[in-house]
Amino acid sequence: MTENAQPVPVIPGLRTIRLSPIGEYTRYMLIGYLRRVFIVTASLLAIGLTIDLWPQFHLIAGRENSGVASAVLGVVRFCVLRTPDLVAPFLPFAIFLGVVWTEVAHTQSGERVLVWNIGRSPLRCLMPAILLGVILGVVEFTLDAYLGPTSMTVQMRERLGLDGQRLDRSRRGEVHWIPSPGGLLRTEIQYGPPPVLRHLIFYKRDAAGQLTEVDMASTARRLPDSNLWLMRDGSVWTPGAAPSGNDSASIISFGNSTNTTTVPFAKRTVPLGLDPLWLSVFGMEPQYLPLPVLRTLARSDNGALSNGLYSTRLQVLYGETVLPGAMALLAASLSMLFLALNTPLKALVGVVFVGYLAHFGAKACLLMGQNGYMPSVMAGWFVPVALFGMIFAAHYLIERQRRGVGY
Repeated sequence: MTENAQPVPVIPGLRTIRLSPIGEYTRYMLIGYLRRVFIVTASLLAIGLTIDLWPQFHLIAGRENSGVASAVLGVVRFCVLRTPDLVAPFLPFAIFLGVVWTEVAHTQSGERVLVWNIGRSPLRCLMPAILLGVILGVVEFTLDAYLGPTSMTVQMRERLGLDGQRLDRSRRGEVHWIPSPGGLLRTEIQYGPPPVLRHLIFYKRDAAGQLTEVDMASTARRLPDSNLWLMRDGSVWTPGAAPSGNDSASIISFGNSTNTTTVPFAKRTVPLGLDPLWLSVFGMEPQYLPLPVLRTLARSDNGALSNGLYSTRLQVLYGETVLPGAMALLAASLSMLFLALNTPLKALVGVVFVGYLAHFGAKACLLMGQNGYMPSVMAGWFVPVALFGMIFAAHYLIERQRRGVGY
């Protein structure tokens, strides 16, 4: 029978129907995703700007003394500068909500059943979410790695708002206590670059933690291509006996103790073990650092806790390139699994709660990595990898459901 079978004749003028990965359906769903993600993001941004602007409104509006119009323009400009820092943290969750919203509308209109009935598989329906993840992954990385630090640099330079005044690199007079490999440093920082230490006191300790020396100076600068710092116009206190020879004339008694000495000096080099780049950004949160500075600090030796702070931030930035795509794919997959034919409230709340748990997990991993409770690579990539595992599991269950096996 098969030997005598004739090929199906092709009728002239008819176009062959093929499923295109980037066709009408993909463009239609992608536009719907983008529109609703924008609405969710704008709503969350309005709430975030209100909360952020309220306690510092008087600082922003009061800067402009030339009239109401200038004050309004100043507030609008400040809101634009604050937008990258506010949008970047919640953009992946906004993507999840926007995709779920679009998928719910897709189900309620009956379009999903129509699309599946024409032969498009659930896996092929993921193409709009993949494209959305690629587009907004680039947006997320650009906001968090480039626009956020740039906008904060402007705020610091112009002392705009509470953060701009707090992180202003030109301020002086603030005393810092800084641990170093050889002891403890009390100093004021002229951030530079290059940074200069002023009115410093360095408490030097031995391996057992005992105080062996106290160096006091008016200023200290790091020598080029060296780990030594040049102190000027200071004195050194030691708990030993008085030196012999001509130096004995410069000895000053320290307190009421007879076995301690203080020797003045004009210049003295001391190994403080401090990175000038790290000092120039001392007190700044990692999310405000430019990407090249962040990479350098993540590779430098500034202590285990400091390295974890910067390396975790760097890995989280890299993970943010795929996190929006993972959130979009997870939202689409869960919607196909639980909201394919109808949208019961219980299932809808459950899907949204899963998205919130993913958002919370990303922030929790960031905090644990920065505080040394989790390796930096795991902190940056655990949530995206776990989300892709959930996506795979969801489609495995969808295929079992379509074949009538159940789950």
